[in-house]
Amino acid sequence: MKDSVLALYRSAVTMGEEWGPARVTAPCLVFWGTLDPAWRVESGEKPPASLGAPEAMRLDCDHWPLLQEPAAVTAAIETHWQSQAGPVG
Repeated sequence: MKDSVLALYRSAVTMGEEWGPARVTAPCLVFWGTLDPAWRVESGEKPPASLGAPEAMRLDCDHWPLLQEPAAVTAAIETHWQSQAGPVG
């Protein structure tokens, strides 16, 4: 899997730009590792805007925020779900 994903990434002439905007209608969150050696933290500003999400949640980790900062990610997801929940019953 890792080799396949890396081959896909490395085949891109201009990484990410040729993938186009996402067509997402559900409320979104974007997590970004401020220490990511592959993607500068400034790159994290474009995806939230194209998804209609609030700004990226910046975490002190590298490329794997969900694995490296699970408590912070979990708390953000729970808060996000609560903010999107409609009336119960």
